[in-house]
Formats: sequence, C-alpha cells, structure tokens
Amino acid sequence: MKDYIKTGLILMAYMVVTGFLVALVYVVTKPKVDEADFKSKVFAIESVLKKAGTDELLVESVPNSAEKLNGYIYKKTENELFKAADGSKVLSPLYKFEEKTHEVYVITFSGVGFGGDVVCVGAFIKQDGVVTLNKIEVINYSNETPGLGANISLEQVKQRFSLIPGSGLENGVKVNKDAGVIAQTEEEITYNKTQGIVQTSDVMTGATITPRAVTNGINAVIEYLRKEGEI
Repeated sequence: MKDYIKTGLILMAYMVVTGFLVALVYVVTKPKVDEADFKSKVFAIESVLKKAGTDELLVESVPNSAEKLNGYIYKKTENELFKAADGSKVLSPLYKFEEKTHEVYVITFSGVGFGGDVVCVGAFIKQDGVVTLNKIEVINYSNETPGLGANISLEQVKQRFSLIPGSGLENGVKVNKDAGVIAQTEEEITYNKTQGIVQTSDVMTGATITPRAVTNGINAVIEYLRKEGEI
C-alpha cells in the first residue's frame, strides 16, 4: 500500500513540475509569438495597401502598433463575419481606412482549397460607390500541393488577382478554366478581369482548385459587403 502511495506522490510531483515548466515556457514565449504574429499581419496589410504594381500607399500611413491597428477595426465578431454556401469565409476583423477620395476595406478571407482553407488578405477600394479589388496577399496555403496549388503564393500568380474592377466583382470572379477561356495577351488578360475572369491556367499549370478557392473567397467578400449595405 505504501509503495502505491509513494508512486502516486512521485507521479504527482512530476506532473506539477512539468505543468510549471510548460506554463513558464508559455509565459516567456507568448510575447515573442504575439509580436511575430503582429509583424506578419502588418506585413500582409501593408502589402495590400500599396497600389498594385507600385509602392504608393492607398492610405496616409500603415499602423505600426496593435493599438493603432485596432483603431481601424470596422466590424468584429468572435467567429467569422460571413460564411458562403460553398464554405468560403470572411474572417474577423474587418478594417476600414477612410481617405478624402476613397475608402479601403482590408479583409481576411478564405476559400476551400485542395487540402484545407486557403487564407488571403485583400484590399478593396471603394470610390464613388464602386468597389475595386486592389491586390491580395496569400497568408496560409500550407495544405496545398507543392509545385501545384502551393504556387498560389508566387508573385506572378498573386498579380493576376490584382486590380479587378467593379464590373468583374459584380459578375462574380472565376478562374479562366471555369470560364472556358484563355487569353493570349496581357491586354486580353486585363479585359477578362472586367468580366470577372482571372487567368491562372498559364501560371499555375495543373492546379485549378487552389486559385478557385481564392476566387470563391473574393466572391464571399463581395456578397458580405453587399449584405452589409457597404456596396
């Protein structure tokens, strides 16, 4: 009986010490993890707040602290702000930057990819009642296939989702393979964006599900903004 008690006390001591060490590691590392997460978030936000193809900011300045960034929160919930029928989501929070001539919504959204959600941050410019997608930054694609869907993070691929005008967003955005068209020139690629068609087949050969996840996410954002009366 004494042996059982002794063994139990030893195990309890191990558990207490282990629990203490885990808590200590958490307390020590959490600020650094939070700082790294914030820097990653600000990097993505700053990226999409630059006018596509330039280093010119769409806003006066980019918040450089969590407190300042929180000041731009426009809508926030405990869960996602919106979920579309296809599983695409608009994630909380939504940031809104108000300038003299335009407003910019910075929105995190996701679509269902090959191995899970593909998560992006996008900047949507509202001017004279019309919304344009400036550009996107892909922040999570970890479950997509290397060399195929994972190429969604390449700059030449992300550029295809930039400067989609209001007409294209209104039509509903889709990849060119789903639309059954392929452009041969940059002029045709640009024109197709006005119809909501994003060409990815030439820069993501063999991968359709992942870029489709991005277009579905963009469509979810527009559906959400329309539902909220923002457009």
